[in-house]
Amino acid sequence: MIRHRVRMQQHRRESGMTLVELVVAMAVSGILFAMISSMFVSAIRSYGDQRGSVTNSRMASNSMNELTRIIRAGTEIPVYGSAINNPVFVYAGSEQLKMNSFIDSENAADPAPLQVQFSRDANDNLVETRWTAYHVNTTYWAFHSTLDSTRIVARSLTAATDDAPLFSYYAEDGTRLVPPAGESLSDSQIRNIASVRVTMRVQTDGSGRVDPVELQNMVGIPNLGVARVEVD
Repeated sequence: MIRHRVRMQQHRRESGMTLVELVVAMAVSGILFAMISSMFVSAIRSYGDQRGSVTNSRMASNSMNELTRIIRAGTEIPVYGSAINNPVFVYAGSEQLKMNSFIDSENAADPAPLQVQFSRDANDNLVETRWTAYHVNTTYWAFHSTLDSTRIVARSLTAATDDAPLFSYYAEDGTRLVPPAGESLSDSQIRNIASVRVTMRVQTDGSGRVDPVELQNMVGIPNLGVARVEVD
């Protein structure tokens, strides 16, 4: 009898895990796997969100720098035989501006102005278009009708609002000059522009978890004798 019991105990030890033990082990393994998977997915999502936020910030910053550089270099263009210059701005709308600017000409013996346009396209990209100038009447300038270059300076702009359009214009006394919807300021209003407020909102991330980046800058036009205009 004693030998029989010993054999039974040895047989149980050699038979391996019971069904209950196997079920418990599988359940514990499943819980551990779920925890590890959740941590991995969270880490991947957090990395993606951080990358989206950095991309938004970089794109908004780079495009704002370009806009600021062009606007600050805005200049009137003298007209042959006229005492009145052509104004800095050719078109001044909420979502588009076109202006005359002296840029990238510090080392030129005879620096030429550029005509530069910024506009939002149908895909919510901010597009920069340039036209080069040529001499007329020896020392005066005119612009070619054929564009010289075009490029996208910012992608995925968010929808503008009435209070904060892409471009807002201000007179020297701080009065805001508001263009009609989809149109430009009038010729007389354009001549009164002393500064431009640029509001850049960029959202390159489509997950909905990353907030858009908004940058706003008030840019004066030193060539008009107005370095900056403060607006409440």
